[in-house]
Formats: sequence, C-alpha cells, structure tokens
Amino acid sequence: MKDFIRVDLNTVKDIIDRFREKENSILTSDVIRKYCGRFVSNVGIPAHQSFNAQFGKILKKHSDFLDIEEIATDVQVDDDTGHSTTASKWAI
Repeated sequence: MKDFIRVDLNTVKDIIDRFREKENSILTSDVIRKYCGRFVSNVGIPAHQSFNAQFGKILKKHSDFLDIEEIATDVQVDDDTGHSTTASKWAI
C-alpha cells in the first residue's frame, strides 16, 4: 500500500512568501511549523513514513513553483518539544 500526504502548494507558497519579506533562507521545519501550527519530530519513524520527511520531499519536488533552492541538508534543529532532529535549509 502506498500512502501520501496532501499539502496545499498555494498555502505553502504563501507561507514561504511571508518569510521572504524578512528572511533570505528558511528551514523545512519553519515551513512545517507555520503550515501545521507546530513542528514535532517523528521519533522512531523511518524517513519513508515520516510526515516531516515527506513534506521536505514535496518542497524539493516543487522547488521551482515555490521559488526555493535547497542549500543545506541535515541542519540540526530542535522541534517544539526540545527534541533534536534535522532539516533542510532553503534559499528564498
């Protein structure tokens, strides 16, 4: 069985555009936090099943539409519970 997550790309683009007004780069976790209301890591979940990883793949797949470029991977970040995880960094 193949599962997928649904993400409204226009909403993601709006979120990124709001960041663009003040920043020149963002993390995948920043976008997830604004899109979902919070960012928590998927502890113990394989990447292919992780919402966060799938969200990152969507950003990468639609980077032209979103007008972003991945400039770093595996950037250390803390989720909203203080758990350490990684995210990609995007030039905006």
